[in-house]
Formats: sequence, C-alpha cells, structure tokens
Amino acid sequence: MEIITSLPRYSDGEVNRALIKEIQTGFQLEREHENFRVKAAQAEADELRGHKTIPTLGKCVGVMPERDFFRLVQKYGHAEVHSKGFLKYFNKKFPHLSPNKA
Repeated sequence: MEIITSLPRYSDGEVNRALIKEIQTGFQLEREHENFRVKAAQAEADELRGHKTIPTLGKCVGVMPERDFFRLVQKYGHAEVHSKGFLKYFNKKFPHLSPNKA
C-alpha cells in the first residue's frame, strides 16, 4: 500500500544549491542573533554600571550573553570560567561588558 503517491524528484544540483543556501543564510542569521545578544548584554551592563549591588550576589563585574557563557563552561569548565584570571581577561577584552571592573 502506497500512501504518498507522488513524491517530488530533485536533481543533485538542486539539492546542493538548497543546502548551500541554507548554510549561508543560517550563518548570517546566527551572526544577527549574536549581535542582538551582545547588544542586550551591553544594555544590561550599562544599567548595572556604577556602584549598584545585588543582594546576596554583590557588585556585578561582568555580563556576557548566556549562550557564550554556557559554551565556555562546557569547553573549559565551571572553575576556569569563574576564576580571577578569566575575569581579568574578560574585563580587558570586553570593557563594554564590564560594568564594575574587579
């Protein structure tokens, strides 16, 4: 028994072009989303700039997009991402995301 009677047939060239187009637009979309996430983190850092403290957490010394944070933790480990050496590097490399430098 055949439920689907007519399946569209695509040539290899059509499949390859569609795949390349999907990859190119996917990378462009990912870059746009990354820019959006960085701008949101920068807005949060600007809001926390100064001597604003958060109860139980203290003063904010760095803000980064969530996706980047979880990728760093997955790659280097929780202890390394929370170390003082990484914090110094982050404050130097991304001063716009460091509201109250340590």
